[in-house]
Amino acid sequence: MPDLMKTMYNTKTNHPKAGANTAWVPSPTLAVVHALHYHEINVLSIQRTIGSRVKAKLDDILSPPVLREELSPEQIETELENNAQSILGYVVHWVEEGIGCSKIADINEINLMEDRATLRISSQLIASWLKHGLTTREQVVDIFKRIAVIVDKQNEGAAGYRKMAPNYDSSVGFQAALDLVFQGVDSPNGYTEPILHSRRREAKTLHAS
Repeated sequence: MPDLMKTMYNTKTNHPKAGANTAWVPSPTLAVVHALHYHEINVLSIQRTIGSRVKAKLDDILSPPVLREELSPEQIETELENNAQSILGYVVHWVEEGIGCSKIADINEINLMEDRATLRISSQLIASWLKHGLTTREQVVDIFKRIAVIVDKQNEGAAGYRKMAPNYDSSVGFQAALDLVFQGVDSPNGYTEPILHSRRREAKTLHAS
């Protein structure tokens, strides 16, 4: 949330408190804010304390998190909407405009700094849910279309922005977002680059003609 600097300041302090030498921040301005933590916290001392603790069991570390209770339809819908917002908000700028790191408004109108790492997580989550039957292709497409209208509204008046709705089939950005989800299981290691690059070339060719 690059616009909420006080929130970031309060949140990022947890990194050096956990023994982190550095932490990712979304802009040079926030990097300066984050640097204050390293004047306030003795990371080396914290690392020594952590190093003296009883080591965790390897089986505990390597135990994958699993779904222990059935999700409600409302929980599934909300999770799909949030991830669709993240995917569409980022992909439409990447594919249509060539912007690789974007400040994207989430579904609650809070600006977040998004990159391909976030895109990979969101697209793989929905791809996994499809594979394991937590959602359907029809539900995903329906939610993506509804969220596309919201993303278009959020970018209304932005120079160079190309709307996705209502001509979803002809929107290269929208189709790229669906590709990332529906081809997610087949994508090697879930990498997003092949689809993004292919669709970016398509968009450049289309808009150059």
